[in-house]
Amino acid sequence: MPDLYILTGANGAGKSTTGVAYLPSQLKEYQIFDGDKLFAEKRKQIYKIQTLSLKEAGRLSTEWLHQYFEHCVLNAINKNDHFIYEGHLPEEENWITPKRFKSAGYNIHVLFFGLANPGISEQRVLIRAKEGGHNVPPYEIERNFYGNLLQLNKHYGLIDELKIIDTSDSKPKVVAILNENKVIEALTV
Repeated sequence: MPDLYILTGANGAGKSTTGVAYLPSQLKEYQIFDGDKLFAEKRKQIYKIQTLSLKEAGRLSTEWLHQYFEHCVLNAINKNDHFIYEGHLPEEENWITPKRFKSAGYNIHVLFFGLANPGISEQRVLIRAKEGGHNVPPYEIERNFYGNLLQLNKHYGLIDELKIIDTSDSKPKVVAILNENKVIEALTV
């Protein structure tokens, strides 16, 4: 049975930097669909080649990204192949893709990278932006922080395996592992 892995959680929680370490060894060679990275690359490419405003290059890049993601999803499902993507799930419509994979017979795995509070998320995003990474406005950081948690709680039954990793400190720690709605492992307070 093929697997869908979703790397999600707070902005700046380490999805891109530490996420691959939590994937099973047989999936570490798979390309992770990282929408933020792909969007930035495409926008830069479009802006450089065409004489468009950065805003228009961003709009075209967003359209391209949605089409490319859909292509990758369909390709994985049609080939019955594993798929891994990174992103946020703060809205109901963000769960359409996991539901599609579930309907196609996939096991759904969620690696949730959490932080103690949205303030840490804002600080990390600011540091990342100062170092040349992508910035995220504070309202979106808060929406993702709370929305991811709300929607994860709402769609919990869809997930076959959930790993919750706290990355608030310099050394990430697995807080809980749930398999088919049963707690397999959990830290005690």
